[in-house]
Amino acid sequence: MKNLKCLLVLIAAICAVSFASRADDSTNAPPKPYPLKTCLVCNMALGGMGEPYVFVYKGQKIELCDKSEKADFDKNPDKYMKKLANAVAKSKK
Repeated sequence: MKNLKCLLVLIAAICAVSFASRADDSTNAPPKPYPLKTCLVCNMALGGMGEPYVFVYKGQKIELCDKSEKADFDKNPDKYMKKLANAVAKSKK
């Protein structure tokens, strides 16, 4: 009987963690659109060398010249997100 109680507690804990992580990840909200016409990493005009590489980072759509630049973004995403926020704020002035 003691083993059964332990098993039930373990299953309940696993379910609680599983549901909590799903609630955080699946917001159903569409990502914010990418507001710039240039690559966030290299600042070149998007689309000049083909379709941009598009992905979503923390609810924000990001567009880069190509997939190889994602490695640079991943090294310091906070730097590029700050750069994006500054560019958006500057464009609103």
